[in-house]
Amino acid sequence: MINGNLAFLFFASIVFIGFILNALFSKLKIANIMPLMLIGVLIGPVLHIIGTGSGSLVSSLSSLITGVAVSFILFDVGLNMNYAELRKVLKNASKYTFGLTFLVGVISSLIGLFVLHFQPLIAFIFGFAIAGPSTVIVPMLTSLVGISEELKTTLRFEAIASDILTLLVPLVLLQIVVAGNITIGGIASIIVSNLFGSAILAVIFALFWLYILNRFEEQSKSYTWMLTIAMVLATYGGSQQIGFNGAITVFIFGLLISNLGARSKKPVSVHTPTFLQRHFALGDEAEHIKSYQKEIVFFVSTFFFVYLGLLFSVSQVTPVMLVISFGFVAIFALARVAFMPILGDYISKDGKLARREKSFISFNISRGLAPTVIAAVPLTLGIVIPGFVDTIFLVVLFSNLANTIGIFWGYRH
Repeated sequence: MINGNLAFLFFASIVFIGFILNALFSKLKIANIMPLMLIGVLIGPVLHIIGTGSGSLVSSLSSLITGVAVSFILFDVGLNMNYAELRKVLKNASKYTFGLTFLVGVISSLIGLFVLHFQPLIAFIFGFAIAGPSTVIVPMLTSLVGISEELKTTLRFEAIASDILTLLVPLVLLQIVVAGNITIGGIASIIVSNLFGSAILAVIFALFWLYILNRFEEQSKSYTWMLTIAMVLATYGGSQQIGFNGAITVFIFGLLISNLGARSKKPVSVHTPTFLQRHFALGDEAEHIKSYQKEIVFFVSTFFFVYLGLLFSVSQVTPVMLVISFGFVAIFALARVAFMPILGDYISKDGKLARREKSFISFNISRGLAPTVIAAVPLTLGIVIPGFVDTIFLVVLFSNLANTIGIFWGYRH
């Protein structure tokens, strides 16, 4: 039985530790992800203060905790992404993102096949699961470091787009593993339902919610953020229940709330409001939602990183897994350096700032959300893959370690 008083103290301590680590980042440029994950490893698999084995509360709540974290974090990413800024960088950002993700995914898959000795489909599931930076981590880092808006928007787009690939490709391959074989039509159906279906559902939810908030502005004004958070959870849960991708749906929902909900800054006397602005714009309430959303994302992401540490199995780690995991981190960084010329237009001409931005691009290799979600899915399907979960965790851990060291070095030098 969990002691209620100790549980309250534990949750309060994690919040304060998260705040302190965020403060240290602003001063020392040391990211908070890795320390929080190590706290999870320490209180879970190492000291067994919290039970994390099969059948434990921690393992049984995996899908719920991941779903809540995905909902709030990706909604925040969409909410703070300006469509006008995204449109300016979309061409180069797309070339950079999809080229880099594909290259890293193929190389990682081949290592999984020939070095880790996974079965071919499992190797490609593994390889593409770790192919892109985390949507949980990158938005937080880009909001705290001093880089140009174009580069910030590009890297946020990369995190979102690569997360779609690193979730979609492994999920399609997992369905092939479960089914034994699957037709081309079946694969197309999965892609349509996960991408286009999710986007259409997001548009429906966003237009409905913007209309409700606009129509009942006076009644909802004091509760706009709380009501919107409830709608975010409903959007994610509804999308998942129908069979769409909740992560994609929530991201697009946030993007629409922020961009469709923004009213023109021009005076009414020189600007005729459009149909969307008359019936769907939120005005100042959009900024109200953003300000409160920042606090909930801090709270949720702090606990999510600790939770990732709780899922780790220390007893399964071998020296070979450690070496291979370090190797993956080196591959991630080298691949980013090779693709950096594509982002040349977004890198500052000032020498000092350019060095900082290039360092950030090179070491922006932290993995988190997609690989940890994919790591848990095979077990829910009854598929046991020796070394699969633990290797993914080590890659997540070491990539965040390298990310922390790289950003620290870039800012200090």
